[in-house]
Amino acid sequence: MNGLFSRIEAMLARERRFTDDAAHELRTPLAVLRAQWDVLKRATGEAERQQAAARLDAGMDRMDRLVTQMLALSRLETTDSLPQPRPVAWPAIVEQAMSDVLPLAERRHIELDCLWPPHGQPALPLQGDADLLTVLLRNLLDNAVRYADDGSTVTLRFDASRLAVENDGTPLPEDIRTRLGERFHRVAGQRESGSGLGVSIVQRIAKLHGLGLS
Repeated sequence: MNGLFSRIEAMLARERRFTDDAAHELRTPLAVLRAQWDVLKRATGEAERQQAAARLDAGMDRMDRLVTQMLALSRLETTDSLPQPRPVAWPAIVEQAMSDVLPLAERRHIELDCLWPPHGQPALPLQGDADLLTVLLRNLLDNAVRYADDGSTVTLRFDASRLAVENDGTPLPEDIRTRLGERFHRVAGQRESGSGLGVSIVQRIAKLHGLGLS
């Protein structure tokens, strides 16, 4: 009974923490969307209206991304193991993940590239959940594209023991790297929008598949 009560208490604490964080994080983008909508309604000229509409679209994209990330994180918070792991077919996962980040890559004129092992060598053999691994890969690629230089290349590289996502962005200082994975934590002064949830989701999915993130 004590063990049961401890698990229930941990579950409730986890849910309260997630609810508090989510409520805090959603407050700002909702207020921004409201302000952007008010600007759009008051716009007089066509140029002003188009500019306001573009800002509203960007705000809605950010809200959509945040809610998607939060739902994924909520699902992973209550999962301790994969229910039905199956052999992973990486090509289909890569195709979907790259399709998801392609609009952002095109906006920043960034080329997406995938390098597979030489013929006859495996690409990270794994038993897992294809949907979760698509989320993992999409988050890694999304971060790489957001913080790469305009007009550069983001490369996904496979070998027999790992996958790597590479860009030519400025390496992060140690004090920032140690905080990667903290929910809703973002470094001040970022040009690109984000929710601060992507690395947390990647870490959780990686752990469920017996992988590590570095």
